Amino acid sequence: MIFPAPKRFITGFSVKSVDIGAIIPRCPTRIGERLSNDNILYRHQQGLNAQAYRIRYTNQRICVYFADDHGLLYAHNALNQLMDVNATLKNDFVIEDWPDFENRTILLDISRDRVPTLDSLKRLIDYWVQLKFNQLQLYTEHTFAYRNHETVWHNYSPMTAEDIQLIDAYCQEKGIELIPNQACFGHMEKWLNHEEYHYLAEQTTGFHDQRGDYRQGAFGLNPVSDRTTQFIDGLLTELLPNFSSKTLNINFDETMDLGVGASKSACEIFGKGKVFLEYLNTILALAEQKGMKCQIFSDMLFRFPNLISELHKDLTLLNWGYEADHPFDAEHRQLADFGLPFHVAVSTDCFASVAGRWSAATTHMRRAANSAKRYHAQGYMVTEWGDMGHGQQFSMPIPAYAFGAAMAWGEAQQTDNDVSAAVSWFFPDASEAEKHALIAIQNIYQTTGITVPNCAFFGPFLFDQASRRHIKRAEGLDNHNLADAYRELEELKSQLLPYASSPLADDLLWTIDALTLACHIAQGYAEEGHREVEHFSEERKATLIRALDPLIKQYEVLWTLHYREGGKQQSSQRLAYLHDLLQRLPQKAKEMEVS
Repeated sequence: MIFPAPKRFITGFSVKSVDIGAIIPRCPTRIGERLSNDNILYRHQQGLNAQAYRIRYTNQRICVYFADDHGLLYAHNALNQLMDVNATLKNDFVIEDWPDFENRTILLDISRDRVPTLDSLKRLIDYWVQLKFNQLQLYTEHTFAYRNHETVWHNYSPMTAEDIQLIDAYCQEKGIELIPNQACFGHMEKWLNHEEYHYLAEQTTGFHDQRGDYRQGAFGLNPVSDRTTQFIDGLLTELLPNFSSKTLNINFDETMDLGVGASKSACEIFGKGKVFLEYLNTILALAEQKGMKCQIFSDMLFRFPNLISELHKDLTLLNWGYEADHPFDAEHRQLADFGLPFHVAVSTDCFASVAGRWSAATTHMRRAANSAKRYHAQGYMVTEWGDMGHGQQFSMPIPAYAFGAAMAWGEAQQTDNDVSAAVSWFFPDASEAEKHALIAIQNIYQTTGITVPNCAFFGPFLFDQASRRHIKRAEGLDNHNLADAYRELEELKSQLLPYASSPLADDLLWTIDALTLACHIAQGYAEEGHREVEHFSEERKATLIRALDPLIKQYEVLWTLHYREGGKQQSSQRLAYLHDLLQRLPQKAKEMEVS
């Protein structure tokens, strides 16, 4: 009846019952507000865990005991859920609840390439509040409208200062802390590939990443330049006053081209770890001057483990892992041994996958929660990334938000993977067929028998034909189960067609068509013995183009329902690139390879 499930729900033994909705109206959903009603009694109670509440029925009244404003908000949330299902409880029922993790965060990628409209973002915030998240970050590389940097953001419909102030105020009303987020080291290519920002780059000619794959162009900032420090200082000076939070995520993840160019000499003399640490301390000092405490992702620190003991003790580490077999225990043990505050960061696993990976998501989310509790993490973060153009539709991460919330609030109480009740909050008019399909479609990747690193193959086969980094690592093409996948997709499609006018069904039908097309590309790789769609047979290419044309058009239509115009062209261009490859004549394709 209550999601996430409470720590204790004693249904009682009395022969008398109480209908919650018959004695009180719906409770407020803003933090700090209370019902003015004689049938409910509020008591602030010391000794409860932070954000905890207790609800019972005594002397003909609902009694709500709460530790703080968040505890009161979550008590109201529970009462509203009981009223939603017309719950009748025994008179001596008791509900007691508190979170496993004090900090429960959503991180939403707004830099690659989807920037949500304010209405869509508010709708998501309302959902996240119901799920008991209490922090939100909007992952930002270039999508804040910095006054002197329009070159970088003018085609992306960025968040403005006014937008952030509005969102911050809305979050405060709902009991959510909006934490500023700005990439300050790696993942800055959207800035650095503009000529006027080349002076800030570690390098601009390309580099080999941690897997040995070549990546064109700039990627990370030059950490040994005073001009980089001045640049970041300018960004933070403009960004931070729009937030009420005193926490800042400066990211610092995946600094893949460190030591390749401008910092090469320093890295050879002092070591990459020391260069990383010196630059980190420089940015931390800037943030401290502005009254901020910082977070960074911890992945690079495991490459330089000798640095962990030298980190600033006020720095919070965000330890991310998105795979079912991620070594959470080993990493958390190392962080705990040094006494550093850390949060675990998990993923909806929708990134670069088009439809998500439900099994991988639920498995690693549960393992992460157990490990993070074991090693006393202070928080649990659910990320929704947008790698490869953010090809997943708006609806795809909704179930994973709910499951992640259950793991962050109380993993032991969520004994299964059923999040249908929470999905119904977000899609109250959705049919059972739609809600079933929303989960089922996110397990199709397992049926196919084809794997790629860190995502489902649907994403790179459709949205990353330019680099083909994942495509060349695809496994299982020689013994695939695509026939089974086709059958499952066709069955889901037939179940959804009666609901084709609904927003959820539209997202799902597009996704089914996209996955089917990706499966046909995989079949082409297997049958033609190579992984270059431009060299497929003319008949196969014509068939794929006929499927791709309406897919691109509908992709752009669906985009405008929830996202700003900016970024749409950049994302859909990835599908257009695939289209261009399929239209090339064999000789023209060969000439372009040579050139």
